[in-house]
Amino acid sequence: MAVKGFKIKPLALAAGIDPTQLSRMLRAVRQWTIPHLQAVAKVLDAQVGDFTDELIIIPIVAEIGAATDTPYPDQIDKTQTLGEVPAPRFWMLGKGKLMLSQMYALIIKDDSFEPTIPKGSKLIVEKDGDKEEGNLVVFCNSDNHIRLGRISFQEKHIILQSLKIGGKPMILPRKYLSSMDRVIGQMFI
Repeated sequence: MAVKGFKIKPLALAAGIDPTQLSRMLRAVRQWTIPHLQAVAKVLDAQVGDFTDELIIIPIVAEIGAATDTPYPDQIDKTQTLGEVPAPRFWMLGKGKLMLSQMYALIIKDDSFEPTIPKGSKLIVEKDGDKEEGNLVVFCNSDNHIRLGRISFQEKHIILQSLKIGGKPMILPRKYLSSMDRVIGQMFI
């Protein structure tokens, strides 16, 4: 089977895996097991080794916290990275020809997003990735600084719910959706 992209639910059902469980594994919130890898490989007509034999390297471009302003990743000199995040190649499943240049990582530098995201966590972000209700996103505000939150949709607006305890939601016109990048993975220390 040639795979150019997939939706999590149909892939999960075809592999006999709970869709929520597969989503959590793809976001590195839950560990992969050999049976899960084998089931997904079978559906995709691939070998388990095709998913695990190499790592992709994603640059860490900034540290963020709710109380500090950090320039948006497009404005950061990516030759001056803060390190790298190795990620399993199977995170790229279904992304087609997603270019690694569209991915970057951020480090959470304080406890302002706890308990959702602990201090020291590394977020892997897909630039201009597809966004759905409840996604965790990185938002570039009008001052070109990073904000982190979960999105929900209303008729003509987006609500960006702050992860900071006591943080107020931002109500934004839908046109700002293009100024948001989707968090696709989270690595804990």
